[in-house]
Amino acid sequence: MSLAICAIFKDEAPYLREWIEFHRIVGFDRFYLYQNGSDDDWQFILQPYVEDGMVEVTDWPKSTPCQLEAYQHFIERHKGQPGWVAFIDCDEFLFSPCLATVTDALAGMPSPDWGAVAVNWMCFGASGQERQEDGLVIERFTLRPLDSFGPNLHVKSIVRMDRVESAGADPHHFRVTGGTFSESGCEVVGPLSPQPSHCWLRINHYHTKSRQEYLQRITRGRPDLAIQRSPSEFDSYQSADLADTTIWRFLPTLKQRLVKSP
Repeated sequence: MSLAICAIFKDEAPYLREWIEFHRIVGFDRFYLYQNGSDDDWQFILQPYVEDGMVEVTDWPKSTPCQLEAYQHFIERHKGQPGWVAFIDCDEFLFSPCLATVTDALAGMPSPDWGAVAVNWMCFGASGQERQEDGLVIERFTLRPLDSFGPNLHVKSIVRMDRVESAGADPHHFRVTGGTFSESGCEVVGPLSPQPSHCWLRINHYHTKSRQEYLQRITRGRPDLAIQRSPSEFDSYQSADLADTTIWRFLPTLKQRLVKSP
């Protein structure tokens, strides 16, 4: 089955090309992006992908919160079609720690009747960086809290479009025929899983990046809630318990792709 991403973005131009090329490597072939009032050069970054038919951009000039509305708009246009769609953000990198592609991991899930697969976050902090630096996101940030870090209970969903009914109450969980299950087979009925599992699939969530990048991010507002994030939230993600470079196995291919035209 085909594998695509649906995401909403605002002022993410410095990160978009890395994010798209990474997900192409791990099996995604289409990107449906909702552009929510960006003031940067996102058109320059995305135009080659749009011309290739790989990226479809929908202008979404709505006040926040508008993420669920964008997701519902996408579902209404694509509901009933074959294939999987991951509903993730541009600071989230979805991959399999043990298989070549996300497609391979989905093919090995225990039940073909699931409506969606819930994938846990693996949250990363700033790795000691106060300011934005040169380099790739997945290369710059390698230090993270333990697997048991509370926010790692959060999931994002990879949804079967022939089983989706509608967006849910939050951006993490959807209404689907057949239920939503984690890779370990536990049913997930909301934005949190009973326990985090990262063996077959995981999402590296670069929630803060550097302090400078985090403070810039929170001024843009949130697509999912009207409440703005607090600057103090940055510190709660900075436990550097583990150095984790699992995702680095994709770096050679990613760097090769980034020196070429899309």
